[in-house]
Parts: sequence; C-alpha cells; structure tokens
Amino acid sequence: MDGMYGVKLYDPRFCTDRTIDLMEENGFNTVYLGRDALVPEFTEELSRRGFFWNIVEPVFLASEGEDLAVLEDGSPASDSWVRFACPSDAGHLGLVSERISSDIEIFDPPGISLDFMRFFQFWEMTRPSADPSKLPASCFCPRCRKQLEGVSDVGSWRQMTIGETADRLCSEARRLKPKLRIGIHCVPWKRDLYDGAIMEIIGQNFADLAKIGDYLTPMIYHHMMHREPSYITELMDDMVAQGCKSVLPSIQVREGYRTDTMGAAEFAEALERALESPSMGVLLYKWEDIADDSVRLKAVRSALRGF
Repeated sequence: MDGMYGVKLYDPRFCTDRTIDLMEENGFNTVYLGRDALVPEFTEELSRRGFFWNIVEPVFLASEGEDLAVLEDGSPASDSWVRFACPSDAGHLGLVSERISSDIEIFDPPGISLDFMRFFQFWEMTRPSADPSKLPASCFCPRCRKQLEGVSDVGSWRQMTIGETADRLCSEARRLKPKLRIGIHCVPWKRDLYDGAIMEIIGQNFADLAKIGDYLTPMIYHHMMHREPSYITELMDDMVAQGCKSVLPSIQVREGYRTDTMGAAEFAEALERALESPSMGVLLYKWEDIADDSVRLKAVRSALRGF
C-alpha cells in the first residue's frame, strides 16, 4: 500500500459508519483498533471500504490476577495502570500466542501490531531530567535470575529475550496468514537517551526488531515527554541511522499526563514533522481526541488531502 495515514481507536462507541465517513473525508486510510473496538460490523465495513486496519496486541501488559515481573528491589513491575508480565514467562506468552491466533482466525485483519513488546517501564512519565541509574529495571524473578546466571551483559539478554519473543509471535502469525502486515510499537527513546536505556533496560533493539516486523511504530508523544516537536525528527533520524527503513511514527493529538495544554498549532507542527521523509506516514493517538475537533481535523485534512 502507499503511505499509511492512520488513527488509533479504542472506544467502541465510535465504531460506526459515520466514523468511517469522517476518516475518509479527512484522508485516513489506516485504523489501529484496541481490543474493546473489535466490533465485527465495524471491521467488516473498514475492509469493505479498503482501509488497512490493525489489531493492537498488548503483549506483556498483564491482566488482573496475573503474576507480574519483578523489579531489582523485589517489588512488582507495576505503576498506575502499567502492569507488566515477565517476558520469560512461558505461560503468559502462550496465552498471548493463543489470543493472537484467535484474533486472526476470527477477525481476519490485514495487520496486527505488537504493543508492550518490551520490558517494564512507565516511559510516559519519565522526564528529560530523570536519573538513568534510578530507572526501574526488570525482571528479577527466580526464573529470570536463573537465566541470568553467568550472563555478563544483562542488556543484551533483555534484547535477546524481546527479539526472540517478537520473532516467535510474528512467525506464528504469518503461518496463519502469510500476507499479514506486522508492526511493532517502540518506546520513543533515542539510543543515547538515559545512558542507552532503550536497549539496556527496555530491551528494544530497533535494528533487530526492524528485521522481524514489517515496520516499527515509535510512539513519539513529544508533549507527553516534555520535549519539542523537533524531537519527532530527531528520533526518526536516529532510527534510520540504525537501519530502520520502515518507520510509522505515532504522535499525540492532545496533551496527556500533563495539565498544560498542547495547542492546535503545536499539533500541526508535530503532524508536519511526522510526515517528513523517511516516514512511511503517520498514526494519530487517538480518534477519541480528534473526532469532534474541527481545527485539528482541518490540519489533518490539509496535510493528507491538500485542502
């Protein structure tokens, strides 16, 4: 397909034909659906109208009652709504694999995106001034501690764990549907940020993941990160320098985890930067924040359709 111009949607109340009408009018051709938005009539209409739509699969986000990964101090890998399962937990991974297989068989999506494909971190609340040595690291459960015996480079072990998991899930999905397009959500940290935490603590090696998925989706929510829109360009350049040829940046529509407003002009600048080469398009977070915003929709329509 040509450029991907998409938006994330989570609220099933927006799963209507009118929503698809508005998306078409404003130049969207791609929709990422959260699990609550998997409404069969809606996905069928998206397919009928030629949209590329995608199920967001939250790989290591733990459900209530599940065992959690363990931080170095022995506490669970949990902060607010962010609750992480252990990436070496075969039982959890088996459930994820079954769910993805079921989604493909039931909904027959054109694509899926592996989200929370990493080790624990509430990156949305990590400030630019954060002390890298104080970022929470995982996992230190008995199973992981045993795997780490004799391992001199914990960061490489984390990258290997995430890479092997991504490869397994992608391979299984492609066996079910060979033409399935698979994206991988990425934490929006440059290589040198927080002393290389993206690889050392998060466990995401962009160069490796780019060889496994069809494209990468960095969640470059600059305002949430207390950074300027220029950071969108900086991160994409950093990813390309690592060999990532297919990058679909996701940007925020409105403020999040901050009380100060992200204005419409700032959104328009972020959108412009996200669409610059070598980007393969843009993904907006989220439809619920833009559906009734005529000013932001006008910016989108102008950028995507030229009027």
